[in-house]
Amino acid sequence: MSEEFEQLEKRISRLSQQSRFKEVEPLLAQATQMARVEYGENHPMYAGFLNDLGGLYRGSGEYAKSETCFLDAMKALGESVGRNHPDYATCVNNLAGLYRLTGDYAKGEKLFLEASDIYARTVGEQHYLYASNLNNLALLYQDMGRYDEAEQLQEQALEIVRGGDDQVSYATSLSNLAAVCVAKRDFAKAQTLLEEALGILRQATGTQDPYYASALNSLAAVRHAQSDYEAAEPLYIEAMEICRKIWGEEHPVYASGLTSLGRLHEARGDYGRAEESYLRALEIRGRVLGEGHPAYTQTLNFLARLYERMGDAEKAQRVRSRSGGDARR
Repeated sequence: MSEEFEQLEKRISRLSQQSRFKEVEPLLAQATQMARVEYGENHPMYAGFLNDLGGLYRGSGEYAKSETCFLDAMKALGESVGRNHPDYATCVNNLAGLYRLTGDYAKGEKLFLEASDIYARTVGEQHYLYASNLNNLALLYQDMGRYDEAEQLQEQALEIVRGGDDQVSYATSLSNLAAVCVAKRDFAKAQTLLEEALGILRQATGTQDPYYASALNSLAAVRHAQSDYEAAEPLYIEAMEICRKIWGEEHPVYASGLTSLGRLHEARGDYGRAEESYLRALEIRGRVLGEGHPAYTQTLNFLARLYERMGDAEKAQRVRSRSGGDARR
């Protein structure tokens, strides 16, 4: 490995630790191409950079680029280390996570189960990689409304990582289990889990990190569900501000925060601010995810309901009947 390559890797690592992902992206793309030239297209090192770049594109909402990277990484690893290898399973898991985000749940489930089988054979069912895959599959089931299955998987994953060295994985498992508890309306348990997760993450990652923002947003959702709007609003806003600093405003996670904030404003009867939040979320989700994505449709439905509450049945009907276009029409 050349000295230039080593220095580039160190810079990427330093910026990643600081959550400066927008600065990391061009550097990681450069490192990936350097790895392709130095090692060839069927080498694990090249595949590793592709996998990292795919994860970065997925995090920034560039889903087509992300898919290409993951597929190329899987091809390279299949040729070099074989398909029965934990590195290959990790790429499969990451691609499954991408399909979950794009709403292709059938593909996502199939790939998560494939990764789970590989991990079980290669590293065993008490390994953190197996636990992480269980977590991700549980999130998919939660998105699909299969809450009992999701809770069972989250509990299983939590037991695997409990007491381990990876405190971030443990905190993430706590947060994910809390989300299932919210869906099942067990708010007391959810709040306890999230407060524990936030305490761990403050020490492990700091407060300007995506994991911390996610747990903070989940706690806001718990307060929101309990109609404690005064407590929920600043938590939503703090989580959104962390995401804005990391990824910018043109990002699906930021749009999700806007949607949650819109629902809170609507619940409080502040319909003007609710409409503003929903429309902004629609703009972002339409551009980044596409107007056929379930998240876009979800926000449309929230907007239509809002117009009904405002007494504008005609506008509500126009929104409900739409499959695309400008929500302001």
